[in-house]
Amino acid sequence: MRHLFLVLIALVLALPAQAKQDAIVEVTSPGGITAWLRQDSSVPLLAIDFRFREATDVPADKAGVQTLAAAMLTEGAGDWDQDAFRQALNDEAIGLSYAAGRDYFSGSLTTLTANRALAVRLLHASLTAPQLGEAALRQNKAALVSSLRRSETQPDAIAYRTWFRLAFPDHPYGRSVRGTAETAAGLEAADVRGFLDRVLTRKDLVIGVAGDITPEALAPLLDQAFGGLPDRAPPSDLPPVPPMPKGMAVVAHPGPQSVVVFGEAGIPRSDPDWYAALVVNQILGGSTFSSRLGEEVREKRGLAYGITTGLAPYRAGPVLLGRTATRSAAVKETVDIIAREWQRLATDGPTADELADAKAYLIGAFPLSLDSTDSIAAVLVDMQSAGLPRDYWAKRPAVIEAVDLATARRVAARLLHADRLLSVVVGTPDGLTNTLGP
Repeated sequence: MRHLFLVLIALVLALPAQAKQDAIVEVTSPGGITAWLRQDSSVPLLAIDFRFREATDVPADKAGVQTLAAAMLTEGAGDWDQDAFRQALNDEAIGLSYAAGRDYFSGSLTTLTANRALAVRLLHASLTAPQLGEAALRQNKAALVSSLRRSETQPDAIAYRTWFRLAFPDHPYGRSVRGTAETAAGLEAADVRGFLDRVLTRKDLVIGVAGDITPEALAPLLDQAFGGLPDRAPPSDLPPVPPMPKGMAVVAHPGPQSVVVFGEAGIPRSDPDWYAALVVNQILGGSTFSSRLGEEVREKRGLAYGITTGLAPYRAGPVLLGRTATRSAAVKETVDIIAREWQRLATDGPTADELADAKAYLIGAFPLSLDSTDSIAAVLVDMQSAGLPRDYWAKRPAVIEAVDLATARRVAARLLHADRLLSVVVGTPDGLTNTLGP
């Protein structure tokens, strides 16, 4: 394990000097649109990542409209019909995509510097004048319904869908942004148009830009890309989440293995204990190969190939969530080990060696995630959404290093409660009692 951390640190030290400078500037367009920019002209590439506040008023019977809308935005816009839009993207090696999440609706543009003008025109058209043609809608809806039908037989999809439904009953978080095959099949162009009209606004728009562009060139480009969006208030904020239940739900599914998804309520990204919680999670299950759960479940007993946990700081209801899969005869043993280690870390806290290893990993791994222009742009958006300062990259190692043993032990006791775990098992497990229903 120590060898891994030494390799990570060595790789970080080997990063170019420019990457270690991490100079981020805020750029404001003539029209008042702001973005964070990390300029790097060593490669003729440009990436623009952007995020809108997710709509919260999607009725249950329209679930999936978010995902369908994301697909439709690149299926013809402005003067480009479906085929022409795709052709323009392909011919000029322009990447443009949209995605829906529980908290945000987001997009990403990547382009060669030489094709920047066309890329921005395509982006602007997709945001302000999507065609939502009947043929394209029919194709994308059929693809979504087909994907959802397949997911109905996939243990992982069933497990996560069930966990969120139980964790957030009667709340938007409890419904997948992909919807169900039934709700997706009933969606129409008017549903997509209504969703986009609510979500695509300049209020709460967050933009991160990385690559080959100067602040002076970026300022007017922001207006060219996003200036046509309405400057009105975004959808209302998410409602409060209900108390999360605890217990075990078993969903019968044929096969030699069972999938286990487990977790409890977490803490928000703005919490003063966030960085200590990152360290605690790393010790618990942040990596299969360097965590307590990985050691106990995989290394010592060979019960699973992988087991991980992670903090998901959803705005209205953050969670600490984990996943593993094992043969059905070993599920009860695996679930018992998870609960035992969950409680042991909460009660006894980490050791000094565990703390040092976890901090070294978190400090060393973060710069390695900034391995491309588009990944840097995405992190800039994450930073703004979380309310972090522009010098976050420089400060992060010191903040993590400052987590001492007493703090880690206190936060472990605060974060981890084995008696509050909500677990979903999909398969044919031996010896488990269903206490929550499918």
